[in-house]
Amino acid sequence: MSDSKVSRRAAFGTGSIAAAMLMAAPGTAFAAENAGAAAADEAAEGQIVVIGRGEEIDLATMRGPLIDAPQTINVVNREILDDRQATTLADALRNVAGVTTAVGEGGTVNGDQFFIRGQAARDDIFTDGLRDFGAFTRDAFNYESVQVLKGSSSTALGRGVSGGAINTQSKRALAEDRFSFNVAGGTDDYLRGTADANLALSDSSGLRLNIMGHTADTADRDSVYSNRFGFAAAAGFGIGNDTNFDLIFFHQDEDKRVDYGVPIIRTSDTTDIERPAPEFGVPRSNFYGFAADRDKVTVNTLTARFAHQANDWISLTSDTKVGVYTRQFRQTPTSCNDACGDALLDGDPLTVPMVSASARGLQDQTTRGIQNVSTALIEKPLGEMRNELIVGWDVSYQTNKRSDTQRPASSVSRPLLNPSAVDAPVYPTAIYRLRDAEATDISLFVDERLWVTPQLSINAGVRYQHFKSSQDTTDLTDSRGEALTSCNGATGSFTSCFTRAEASSDLWSPKASIIWEPSDNASVYLSYSKAAVPPGNSLSNGSLSTPAENGGISGNDLDPETTETFDLGLKLNLFGDKLLVQSAIYQIDRNNAREVDPVTNVTVVSSEPKQRLRGFELGASGAVSADLLLTLNYSYVDAEITEAFTRSGDLDTDAIGRQVRYVPKHSASLWAAYKPVEGSLKGLEIGVGGNYQSKVFLDSQNSQVAPSYVAVDGLLAYDFGKYRIALNGYNLTNKLYYSQVNSSRVVPAAGRSFLASFGVSF
Repeated sequence: MSDSKVSRRAAFGTGSIAAAMLMAAPGTAFAAENAGAAAADEAAEGQIVVIGRGEEIDLATMRGPLIDAPQTINVVNREILDDRQATTLADALRNVAGVTTAVGEGGTVNGDQFFIRGQAARDDIFTDGLRDFGAFTRDAFNYESVQVLKGSSSTALGRGVSGGAINTQSKRALAEDRFSFNVAGGTDDYLRGTADANLALSDSSGLRLNIMGHTADTADRDSVYSNRFGFAAAAGFGIGNDTNFDLIFFHQDEDKRVDYGVPIIRTSDTTDIERPAPEFGVPRSNFYGFAADRDKVTVNTLTARFAHQANDWISLTSDTKVGVYTRQFRQTPTSCNDACGDALLDGDPLTVPMVSASARGLQDQTTRGIQNVSTALIEKPLGEMRNELIVGWDVSYQTNKRSDTQRPASSVSRPLLNPSAVDAPVYPTAIYRLRDAEATDISLFVDERLWVTPQLSINAGVRYQHFKSSQDTTDLTDSRGEALTSCNGATGSFTSCFTRAEASSDLWSPKASIIWEPSDNASVYLSYSKAAVPPGNSLSNGSLSTPAENGGISGNDLDPETTETFDLGLKLNLFGDKLLVQSAIYQIDRNNAREVDPVTNVTVVSSEPKQRLRGFELGASGAVSADLLLTLNYSYVDAEITEAFTRSGDLDTDAIGRQVRYVPKHSASLWAAYKPVEGSLKGLEIGVGGNYQSKVFLDSQNSQVAPSYVAVDGLLAYDFGKYRIALNGYNLTNKLYYSQVNSSRVVPAAGRSFLASFGVSF
């Protein structure tokens, strides 16, 4: 290790110690004062100590202080999660500007459906650097931190990852005894308890157990509830040694009512901007689904992480994850057509606007996946130049088996203003479709960073990836139980119809960066990266296209969609390395795949239109002073459609220049916590924060919009050493806004709510 590198790591380590001591919430952190004192003692002996792990990126394929990484990385650490009583991944991501959430549609089973920099990231969620295969709502009880990598990260993480990636760091076993417990209760029948216990087996091994129980309704949403239970068991061996091994078992189950939100109001006036129903006075509490709507999920994963420092210049890692995700899901999408909207707005109280509720059958699916990522990090200088080289492989195999029961005989008409006035439909139990999909993914990657001078370095890498997916579909009837009258181009009467779809892609994902570090607490970078989304990428969220007939082509035959990203960024560590400031400007060019069908002469295109997105990001996180913790993020995105096609394959010239759907031009998040460390107010905690988002268009025609909003949260707490009491308030102004969006419906965010919590730690 060169002198320059020792200096950077030592400087960062000291800043992390200070930040950890200032930001720790004693009622939820483990013995923060003792940890800080121990760290100070070790630092005094000349050792490099890093406590603030949230200030580093710790992936097998990307490691080191955030200030070294040539891309924006927003970190939501455990202290922020505890302060805001974040219970899900979606809650955690409210601290990161530029991330929006969508409702599932079509063949997509909703759950965590995120967009980063305007690009879909529903398949770009990782845990400990390994892909999370399932589609479900993730609880945050076992998170050490949440990291959002903005910009293409395919070289490090694989296929997709065009706008960025979300990585959650699990709580790992420690070589010391610790225990914490927290219970919270509040409005809307909210009740939650968590416990975190660590037992040291020796000075280099330990066991850790995290347990969570949660039940709650949703403020100002009728009939919507969620019940969750989870536990995570971790074992660590060789902690702090050259060779270490972690084993983490995670379990979560949830039973909740699916909330597909409220409809977008359409009218016969084509000049109208279509808006969500509550914008016209319809109660935001209205639930348009039925009691049979459900989302029942069980998740079991086992992760093994191995690391070995062979000598002072080579280290090896091998991480493996096995996951099984089972899910039963039924939803009721609702729409308000022209007649519905006209009846609502005609001013006649005798006219009853009616929505169409399309009750669905039960989807029963099981997703299984296994992945291994193995790397070698070589830090041997090349001549006089410092060098860091990562080489490795990433292999995975995934299956998804799903059955769909028949839908009710027809859609149900329900009063827009009083949807509970209609009885539930009769749900058939017979299965009409069986779907069996699998995918293999084999990658080789290399990443090289070379310091031309102590201040100037070049980072370049590439990943080659072979991705192959297939899907077998057996239709027994149509979706409403009627006999099949066509099968693979043939017409007649069929008792079943079997279809096989396949797609295979060879992907190259390069990146290159120039990084200038004028000092230990500043860096400037210019980066280029490329990502690809292959057909069949979303195995657990969706499906391959139906194969074309008579020699035609379908979406499965298209090349992968590609994105090219250019980033120019600046990072600064301020106030003695206690506050990290990040800023970047970027451009993303998304190229949709297209090809002319030789049979029909129609242009077949991939799902997303061609896009150009130009943006600016600014973020600050850390300690402004000894008493003040700050997390602030702002994002501006000019997202423009540059080319689009209609469903019939014709060029859609009207769409050119319109704003990309689901992408707000402006968004911001803030959390500031005042925690005096001495004086008469020591122990007091006051937090305030919120989110701002400008309007969002819900379709490519920009005819549907969800309005802008500002939502405010607050915290009042007191720490008594081992004990902590707190009161959290959410959406304090009771603002009407929408937490999930879609082209035909949106989900209103929870109204004003409060919860009180009591925590113990020792």
